[in-house]
Amino acid sequence: MIVLTNRISILSVLLICSCADPRPPTGGPRDEIPPALLSTEPPHESVEVSPTELKLVFSEYVNEGSFASALSIVPTPQGRLEYRWRRRSVTVRLPEPLRDSTTYVVTLDDEFRDWRGVRLTRPISFAFATGPVIDQSRLRGRVVDHARGMPVAGLLVLAYSSQATIDQGPAYQTQTDTEGRFAFDYVRESDFFVLGLRDLNRNLKPDPGEWFAVPPVPVIRAMPDTSRRYADWVYTKVDTLGPFIERVRATANQRIELRFSESVSLQSPAGEPWSIRDSVSHAPIMVHSSYQSESNARLLYLVTDPIQEKTYALFPDPAIQDSSGNTVHLDTIYFRGSARIRTEEPMFAGFFPEGNGNPYRLAPWETPQIVFDQPVDEDRLDSLVSVQDSTGTIVNHEIQTSNGIRYSLMSLNDPAQIYRVAVQQPDSMYVRFFERLGPRSLGSLSGVTVPAGDSVLVTLTDSDGHVLAVDIPDSEGTFVFNNLPENTYQLHAYIDRNRNGRWDGGWIDPYQAVESITWSSEALTIRPRWDTALPDTLKIGQSILKFPVPSDQ
Repeated sequence: MIVLTNRISILSVLLICSCADPRPPTGGPRDEIPPALLSTEPPHESVEVSPTELKLVFSEYVNEGSFASALSIVPTPQGRLEYRWRRRSVTVRLPEPLRDSTTYVVTLDDEFRDWRGVRLTRPISFAFATGPVIDQSRLRGRVVDHARGMPVAGLLVLAYSSQATIDQGPAYQTQTDTEGRFAFDYVRESDFFVLGLRDLNRNLKPDPGEWFAVPPVPVIRAMPDTSRRYADWVYTKVDTLGPFIERVRATANQRIELRFSESVSLQSPAGEPWSIRDSVSHAPIMVHSSYQSESNARLLYLVTDPIQEKTYALFPDPAIQDSSGNTVHLDTIYFRGSARIRTEEPMFAGFFPEGNGNPYRLAPWETPQIVFDQPVDEDRLDSLVSVQDSTGTIVNHEIQTSNGIRYSLMSLNDPAQIYRVAVQQPDSMYVRFFERLGPRSLGSLSGVTVPAGDSVLVTLTDSDGHVLAVDIPDSEGTFVFNNLPENTYQLHAYIDRNRNGRWDGGWIDPYQAVESITWSSEALTIRPRWDTALPDTLKIGQSILKFPVPSDQ
């Protein structure tokens, strides 16, 4: 009886285990391998098949929720797909019969991941044909960013028929891999417009504000032979929308806060370009000054004559613009005044440039700056700020500001001096030392571009991508950047086709190619008293830069 009971218990356990939901094994080393596609029905590259459903078998258990968002079938069947999962496989039921004599390409993009969250590093695809022949043409390319020419991974790439409009939708779609490369296989031999797109709303067409990469040529022929190479697709954003004021509120009876739709640039801290009027009597309210928030470039503030708790109309300074140079929308905004009286005194917020050195060693393009939390009038600023040289002698200096609260101390240019800058506050004194780098601490960088000419611009940036200087090569293509502190730098050069002084990333419709551009492939290290010469000609549109060769000055 006991033996029988034990056998029944064991059998019950086995039955329970065999009927339980299958689960992937746990434990072991961290999984970093993305799922692989082991087999498909119909099989890859099969012909004369017309399935009503597709079956995919994977190498491991996968995240079922990611499958539907990652799946694309081209041409796209009309209607809703249905999914049936069993262990490591899924069956996709098609909503309609497939077209005759058509090649279908099934793709999973990098949204697809396994049950541990490991995503694909590149799309996986299989193809089949409902007719006797499967299309064998291909399209290849690579997408890089506009700042440094680095690969753009996970970007949607759409191939539109050259005979169709973008609104009609793409004929094929895929993604870039971790190296920025993309490939369309099993494509019909035809002409295409191939567009990279950060498709935020997943509608398979470009919308305002979305980043994109136009092709190097408007028409690309898909052919079985892929030996022809094209220039890289360059990823960028064309901003044609000007900023607008989202909100106006009075934070005090002499302080107005404006929030813009995007980061903006204050061209002048003067108050005259602004207009504020009583909405009933139309009596003007004087604006004394404007200033920009240090922590949020979307916020501007106006310092005004006292206002009351009633409605006012504001018209913006027309010179306000965003980072692309688009000027503000000139709309009248109504807001409610405040009777709150602000009594806070301006408070010191910090020195700039920021850095660990004391004295901070100033590059030729840098100027010592002092930042307050609100504007300070000229007389009071003179009483709060003092500058001394190495001997303790007071240094006369001029103070300028562009954003209303960051004040530049001009004329501190003697490399033989260490300047002591002090800011007096009611409860403390803030002090920082600055030293101007001299010729013995500086180096240079030179090279040659092809082509040459006054439409070519060479841009020097720091390791964070901030533009430090721009040079125009001479008639032989030679460019030189002098007076560079010891540091690492990057270069990019482009042909300023429309001579607007900046690189332009092309246009989708009507098509316009990007301005030809190239980047330094390595960080360029500058040494004091040395000229760092590029060993190769900088060929615009091609990546050719290698390690620089320094030579003693």
